[in-house]
Amino acid sequence: MSSSHHHQQVPTLKIVLLGDSGVGKTCLRSQFVHHVFTNSYKATIGGDYLTTTIELPREKHIRGKTVETTKSVSQAAPFEEVEEVSENNSFHTEKINLQIWDTAGQERFNSISSAFYRGTDICILCYDITNYESVLSLRDWFGWFIEHCRVANPGVIIVGNKLDKSKNRVVDKEEIKDILPNNATKSPANVGDYICNWDTDVLEVSAKQLDKVKELFVRAATLGRDLHSSDYMEHRRLQNSNNIIDLHQTIQIDNKSKCAC
Repeated sequence: MSSSHHHQQVPTLKIVLLGDSGVGKTCLRSQFVHHVFTNSYKATIGGDYLTTTIELPREKHIRGKTVETTKSVSQAAPFEEVEEVSENNSFHTEKINLQIWDTAGQERFNSISSAFYRGTDICILCYDITNYESVLSLRDWFGWFIEHCRVANPGVIIVGNKLDKSKNRVVDKEEIKDILPNNATKSPANVGDYICNWDTDVLEVSAKQLDKVKELFVRAATLGRDLHSSDYMEHRRLQNSNNIIDLHQTIQIDNKSKCAC
C-alpha cells in the first residue's frame, strides 16, 4: 500500500427529529451526543442542533460483490470511493459528522421550525409508544416537513420512544406501517413512499439506554450515506430486482415511491 495519504474531508449529514412535545426527542439526542438522560443544552424556540461524529464500517461494491476497502472522502464528491485497498483487506471505518436538529413539538412553532427543515438528509419521526395520538400526528409532522425541506428524496426513519414503559404501550411496532401510510390529514405526502425498509427503519428505543439510541443514529447515518452513494443504489437494484419493491423504479422521477435507496 502506498505510504501517501489522501486528504479526507469528513462529510456532514443533517438529521432532523420531529414529533409531538413530550415524546423524548431532546432526550434521544442528549443520550446519543452526551451519553446522559438529561437536557444538556440551552434550547431555543423553534429548534437547535448539536454536532457529533460517528464511525461506520466502510464497504465497496464491485460487480455485485461486497469487498472491504479504504475510501477517501473528498470535498468534491464526499461519498465516492478510491481504489486504494489495504494489504490485509481488513474492515475500515469512515467518519461522518451528524448535525442533529431538535425541533419544537408544538404546532404554534411550526412557522419557525420549518426553516430548519431545509436541506435535511434524514428525518427521524419520533412517537411515544404509550401515546397513540403521538403516532397519528406523525402524518401531519411529515407532511409539514416534506412541504418545507426542499429535498427530493430525504431518508426517513420512525422511532418509538419510551420502551422502558412497554407495560403501558398502546401501539406495537408492527402496527406502524399500517397506521402511518394511511389518510394523512393535512398533506398528500405519504410516509410509506419514503421508507426504504420497514424492517430496519422502524425502531423502538428507550432514551435511557445508550445502546438502543446508538443503534438508531447508526442506522440514520448508514441510510444517509447510502442515499448519497450511486454505486450502492445500483448494487441494491441488481441484487433485489425480483423483490416486491423495484429499487430501479425508485430512482425514476415519475415513480410513486420517493425512496432513493
